[in-house]
Amino acid sequence: MIANAESFTGGDMKFRSVWISDVHLGTKHARVDTLLDFLRQCECRYLYIVGDFIDGWQLRSKWHWEDRYNVLIQKLLRKSRKSTRIIYLTGNHDEFLEQFVNVNVNFGSVLLAREVIHMAADGRRYLVLHGHQFDGLTHFNRLLDRVGTRLYDWILDFNLYFNRVRRGLGFGYWSVSAYLKYKAKAAMKYVSDYEEAIIQMARKQNVQGVICGHVHRAEIRDTGDVVYLNCGDWVESCTALVEDFDGHIRLLQVHENNVQRTGRGAGTHDAGDGGEGDGGEGGAPGDGSGAWRGAAPGSRPILCIGNEGADHEDVNAGIFL
Repeated sequence: MIANAESFTGGDMKFRSVWISDVHLGTKHARVDTLLDFLRQCECRYLYIVGDFIDGWQLRSKWHWEDRYNVLIQKLLRKSRKSTRIIYLTGNHDEFLEQFVNVNVNFGSVLLAREVIHMAADGRRYLVLHGHQFDGLTHFNRLLDRVGTRLYDWILDFNLYFNRVRRGLGFGYWSVSAYLKYKAKAAMKYVSDYEEAIIQMARKQNVQGVICGHVHRAEIRDTGDVVYLNCGDWVESCTALVEDFDGHIRLLQVHENNVQRTGRGAGTHDAGDGGEGDGGEGGAPGDGSGAWRGAAPGSRPILCIGNEGADHEDVNAGIFL
């Protein structure tokens, strides 16, 4: 069980904001069915995809695309056409999208950006970004980073077969890679250094918290002046951060046996606007409500999302897909 995480019990739930990251579409380990069922059972005003939604590295190496990936994308687009505002933040595995950031192109109402500031219902401000920008391995040694990714894939492969045996013996899911992360001193130091770097960035931006992904380790940690929140991933942990309408943010972990199945197959067409209730409260996406462009001290302006008193939005801060 992940520390600070609550189990998602299923059933229709409404949130002000939801953050997910590291789905890694294009890999065989992406937990798409679980994510689809989670999205079908929750409504939100703001939905953040915090990087590595599509794994461009894997797709360039070996093409792997399943019908259910299209169903997931279709689901997100249907939500965006109703009253859910979707913000897509680029990561290192979907870095091919970086070329479209700051380009004034419109396709629907999904905002593409490198980072944004989210204003919660209680007025607190959170820097939201994937976080690979603060990973020294990603920044300085791309080859070693990719070798590490391949090693992680091998561990996930072993984990898959290992848990099939456990299920056959009547035991529940147990993550080998998570165990190795928590036990290996080098891995713990890597995560600790990453967290400290991103917290320092949040302090420079004069925000009350930072929301990120990248390291596949879901967590909420209060450092005193800054709250560190990590979405986790949808490869193993299946976690999401959610904000209620009072501004409180908590961590949910979704287990397959806790999600109410909709009865749809993985490759089936997602239902239209009539039956799923994707609409949240508030204005329709793309109407410009809830976003403004603020400037942090000593940095370029960053688009701010969630300020529902704002009456305009600077489209040059990102790209609408």
